[in-house]
Amino acid sequence: MYIMAYGSLRYGFELHHYLRKARFVGLGYAENYDMYDLGGYPGVVKGEGRIWGEVYEIDRATLNVLDQVEDYKGEEDDLYIREKTTVYFDEKRLHRLDGVYIYRYNQSIKDRELIPSGDYSRWIGMPVITNLFAYAENTNYDVLSERGVKEILREVNGILKGYRMVFNVPCKYGLCANLREDPNGKVCGYVYTLLEDYLNTLDKAEGHLIRYVRRTLKVVDEQEREYFAVAYVADLDKGEGNPTEEYKNIILKGLSRRWKSGCVSTGL
Repeated sequence: MYIMAYGSLRYGFELHHYLRKARFVGLGYAENYDMYDLGGYPGVVKGEGRIWGEVYEIDRATLNVLDQVEDYKGEEDDLYIREKTTVYFDEKRLHRLDGVYIYRYNQSIKDRELIPSGDYSRWIGMPVITNLFAYAENTNYDVLSERGVKEILREVNGILKGYRMVFNVPCKYGLCANLREDPNGKVCGYVYTLLEDYLNTLDKAEGHLIRYVRRTLKVVDEQEREYFAVAYVADLDKGEGNPTEEYKNIILKGLSRRWKSGCVSTGL
C-alpha cells in the first residue's frame, strides 16, 4: 500500500523517522485539496488546489503506527481522516497511482493561513527530495562528483522498459547518450533519491532546456517495483552514431558498480 507524506512525515522533518525504512516511490501531487499552515505543521482539506508530497510504499504495521501518530481512530471527530486519493507524478498526468492513503485534516481551518503552493517543505524552506533515473555517464560516481553531486540518499538498480539508449547528442565526449522509445527495449541504470538542489546542479551539466529536458518516467527495480523518476532526455530526431571508447568505458564502469549481471541496455 502507498501513503502520501505532505507535512511532518516528509524528509527532514521530525516525524520522518517513521518512514525511514519505507521505499520512496516518488515526489508527486494530488488535486482537489487545499493546504493550510496550522502552526508548526500543515493540514489539507478538500478544495480546488494542488498539494505536493512524497509517496512511500508501506506495510500494514507501519500504517497502524501512522494512524496512532495522526490520532486517527475512524471516528467522526478525529483530528485527521485517512482516505484514498490519486497522486500524479508529471504535469501531463501520464504517470499516476490510485488508492494512495492521505490524512485529511478534520477540524476548522478558520483564520489559518493558506499555503498557495501546496508544498509545505518549500513553504518553510526545508529540503525537497526527488528521484532521478541515472543512465549513461550519470551512473559513474566520478562524473557525478565532477558535476557537483556530493550525496545520494538512496540508490537502487533501475530498469527503464520501452526505451533504448542511442547516441545522438553532441557533447565533449563526441556523441552523448539519449533515450528513444522502443517497445522491445530496456535501459539499465540507477534510481537515485537525492536532494532537489543536486538535481538543479545536474541541470547545468546536462544543459537543461538547451540540450536535454527533464522527463518523468516509470522505472522498475529488479523486483518489478515501480518508481517515478525524472530523466534527462533530448528531443532530437537526428540519426544515431557510435560512442567513443572513452565514453563507453565511463558508462560501463558506472554500470558495473552495482549491475553484476542480468541487465544489458538495449543500444549499448
